Amino acid sequence: MKQIKHSVLLGLLFLLGTTVPAFAKDVTVQLDGTPLSCRHAPVIENDRVLVPMRDIMEPLGYEVVWNDTDRSITAKDSDTTMLLTINNAYATVNNTQVVLDAAPRIIDDVTMVPLRFMADYSGASVSWNADTYTVSIQRGGVPATPAYTTADSVVYIQTNKIQGSGIVLSENGLIATNFHVIENASTAQIIFNDGTIYAGAITVVGLDPQADIALLQIDQQDLHPVTPSYSITAGEKVTAIGSPKGKRNVSSTGTVNGYTDDIISMTAPIAHGSSGGGLFNESGQVIGMCSSYSENQYFAIPIEKVLAVHRTMNLPISGMKNYVYEPGAPRNISYKMENGYTYFLWEPVYDADYYYIYIASEEGGNYQQVKNTTLNNNQWYWNYPHAFGISLADNQGFYIRIATVRDGVVCGTSNPIYVDVK
Repeated sequence: MKQIKHSVLLGLLFLLGTTVPAFAKDVTVQLDGTPLSCRHAPVIENDRVLVPMRDIMEPLGYEVVWNDTDRSITAKDSDTTMLLTINNAYATVNNTQVVLDAAPRIIDDVTMVPLRFMADYSGASVSWNADTYTVSIQRGGVPATPAYTTADSVVYIQTNKIQGSGIVLSENGLIATNFHVIENASTAQIIFNDGTIYAGAITVVGLDPQADIALLQIDQQDLHPVTPSYSITAGEKVTAIGSPKGKRNVSSTGTVNGYTDDIISMTAPIAHGSSGGGLFNESGQVIGMCSSYSENQYFAIPIEKVLAVHRTMNLPISGMKNYVYEPGAPRNISYKMENGYTYFLWEPVYDADYYYIYIASEEGGNYQQVKNTTLNNNQWYWNYPHAFGISLADNQGFYIRIATVRDGVVCGTSNPIYVDVK
């Protein structure tokens, strides 16, 4: 668990070149035991079976609509609405985002979607027989309720440097954790809730170091993924699950103090080792990834922000020992006015020691550094619900710039932001 510095609050397959789908010419699709006519045969691509969505969903009673503007396809019945977008590995089911094991594709003008998605959410029993190359669909089934607990979706991560936690995002081995859990690591292993140890290949497929997010891919199937929710409410009850001080999958409860797009403040206690663990609502849906704490506050990163990290990397975990992270300028700076003061907040920069604040009356004018009179120096520390507040006697608008400082060196300064105090 990364404590906020000095704050008083404080593969399965690697794609090389062009992906070429393998067209399974002899595939049979059966509906209730009877062969189903499809406009396109299922496709095997990177060991994933893709099936024609419309040809399967319409016989199951779904209305299927194609949106040419955003290249999305919606399937809807009386109980379920699914939205998938071409070449996007995330879908929504009843307004809840799910992670796909393969992105939908258009092949010969037919929308092809992963069979696993159909099996999980179509309301029918859908299976694939690799021996006979048969897709079997049985109507009358209901979407399977995961036969596992939220703790089964949280893992213990042990590197050669530190230990932390992780969240299972997909059945085929996508795991989220904090960047600082794997920073400078050369080896790692993952321990599941049932005690199973994974010591195989681990690939870093996505990083946002400044936001302290890492996405890992392991070579293992049939994991127990979380169900994400983007709905967060101040005051709601939450449960944090992680491995504080090496104790695997410990739960703590609390409530949400408040939140932004970048951070959730909560009262559920976390400690060193909880980093990368899950923050769950009362329905068992994950709303955040535990990340840091200060004296009396505990923080998590909203799961929507975690899932937004692009999976464009292919770095073995051993490569992290040579990975160099340089903090940049603060991002997502916002402000609000209250009782004559203007208060500022920004996305906390991982591994920043402190920040410098500069203000000017004109965008290109002479920026003056703001002194922290409480500490009698120029150092400001990230805080929630605000990190910096100022009141100007002339009540005029001004420009502000905020700089990240590490080891006494300015690592990046934000662009000027105009603050209209009227």
